Amino acid sequence: MLKQRLITALILISLVVWGILSLPLVYIAAVFALIILIGAWEWARLSGFEQFPVRIVYVVLFALTLWQLWEIRDQSRMTSTTAYIALAWWLLALVWLSFPTIGKVNSVVVRVIKLCTGLLVLIPAWLALISIHEIPGQGPYWLLYTLSLIWIADSGAYFSGKTWGRHKLAPKVSPGKTWEGVLGALVLVAVYALVAGIWANFSNGPLFYFILASLLMVPVSIIGDLFESLMKRQAGIKDSGALLPGHGGILDRIDSLTAVLPMFLLILLRTGFA
Repeated sequence: MLKQRLITALILISLVVWGILSLPLVYIAAVFALIILIGAWEWARLSGFEQFPVRIVYVVLFALTLWQLWEIRDQSRMTSTTAYIALAWWLLALVWLSFPTIGKVNSVVVRVIKLCTGLLVLIPAWLALISIHEIPGQGPYWLLYTLSLIWIADSGAYFSGKTWGRHKLAPKVSPGKTWEGVLGALVLVAVYALVAGIWANFSNGPLFYFILASLLMVPVSIIGDLFESLMKRQAGIKDSGALLPGHGGILDRIDSLTAVLPMFLLILLRTGFA
């Protein structure tokens, strides 16, 4: 299983790096929009809707929303507003995670609420990704840093958790995650941010805050991961899909990014890093 995961991950990472550095923004937006639409298809299932008509209508709603946002996007106003909406949502999601029995009742109202949360999870992430790529000068590199930051955090959490994991992080939501895994992610991200900051020629003060901002993305990524895990647990399924060999569905791969992308964009918009 690990070998299959590594092969799939290497192929996907190579394609992502090539695409971000080589493709025009419109193609990047289109490819990630497709990923988001697949994620929406999977989210409808997590929300308790297995019926094809409901899921296809949900995906079409997403497609229309993404198209409209592409047409009216504005780097300074709409983008920051969406990022703040995402911040409010992920704070609410943290409260939800603190009470994991919320939403466990399989009623129509609860399922519709979960459908609505899918919009708050996926739409801001798409807009944040293209907005980071649009940052003048170094946008593609900032986007690569954001993505690679989560890859590094995930790897640190996975291997340290496997090796030293003893104390459960959220046993009622995701029994496999441990505090040792969190520590491993923080250590690896700190080293990675230090190297990246030195390479970017940050002076001591900005370097410290850059590392701090990068470390902040670790708990943010964990919240994104745990919330998708909670949705899967309440839906009674192991993976969001079976599209990626050894990795499950699209949501299983982008769950952390859905939280990190808008939050890191907010940091870039409100600091002098970019």
